[in-house]
Amino acid sequence: MTESTEAVVHVLGVAQAADLSLLVELEARWENLRNSPSRPRQAGTVAQDLQSMQRAYDAFRSKLVEYNKRHTPAHVPELLLNTPQRLARWCRSMRDLYLRLEHVPQVSCPVQLVAKAHRLAERMGARLDRERLPSPAPSSIRAAAESLEELGRWCDDLAGIQVPAPVVEAPTAVSGTPHA
Repeated sequence: MTESTEAVVHVLGVAQAADLSLLVELEARWENLRNSPSRPRQAGTVAQDLQSMQRAYDAFRSKLVEYNKRHTPAHVPELLLNTPQRLARWCRSMRDLYLRLEHVPQVSCPVQLVAKAHRLAERMGARLDRERLPSPAPSSIRAAAESLEELGRWCDDLAGIQVPAPVVEAPTAVSGTPHA
């Protein structure tokens, strides 16, 4: 997500925000599969893993094309989440997006997105020789938002930025329901 898209997360309508939440979750799923650490493979699992990655990419790519045809601004996948400041900004943007949708029944908990954020933070922490954060799978959108905020604070600490810990509250609700 680019900075310009981050700025408009707060003004998206509910339908567009719901579409964006699905898109970023599909994107995270594909990236998590693509970037998962090597694991011992059994005969036949390599092909299955590659097929799973391909299906995840196809789902993400088709949703990206659909989203960009229906909505402006277009979603541009964030490629550079490699500094504490960038990761913190992205985590907070995703937190804000999901808090806006916390009570929309069609929106599910962003498990893959939180896993992506923790994977990136873990890689950054290893590179900067910092301790790991626990990365439990969130059980609700609120828990996911809190995890993303915690990661944002952790990144601020890595960058040496002093930011007071905010109370995570849902942004002002926007009337309407997402369209299927």
